[in-house]
Amino acid sequence: MKKFIIVTISIVCMGVFGCGKEEMKVLEKDLDFSEEKQTESRPQGELGFIKNERGFIVHMKDIKVLLKHLSTSINKQDWDAIKKDTKKLKNASPVVFTGANKKDLPVEFINLDVKFHMSALELISACQEKNKDKVTSAFFKVVNSCDECHAKFNPKEESASWFQ
Repeated sequence: MKKFIIVTISIVCMGVFGCGKEEMKVLEKDLDFSEEKQTESRPQGELGFIKNERGFIVHMKDIKVLLKHLSTSINKQDWDAIKKDTKKLKNASPVVFTGANKKDLPVEFINLDVKFHMSALELISACQEKNKDKVTSAFFKVVNSCDECHAKFNPKEESASWFQ
């Protein structure tokens, strides 16, 4: 199932942004490496569908750090840093990070993951234009997709906007 997700994302990337075979190999290598580093933990609470809770949390924190760095880069209009960060962002996948089979995940979680990826692709496209206003708008669509998922699946957070 994970390979299916990787292939799907890669096809979208290649069709829209011209990702090459080398990027695909790096993506698969990163995924394999992250799976080796993760240890299984018991599912807890409302998120019982997450098979590797510790690994999932680490990846979500990585995305949060990445988005904060990306925000700073956008404000500075550091296009090289933005390009680097958006490449990392497009490789992030909350569905994959759960360690579960897609068929075992809530449909709404999968739909929110798709929304996250579509927003990330829109951000990448806007970054290619080097238009700060378009990039900022697309960036907040990504952040809003994260907020929506967190509001649904992590209601214990004190703020709906985890990015602040």
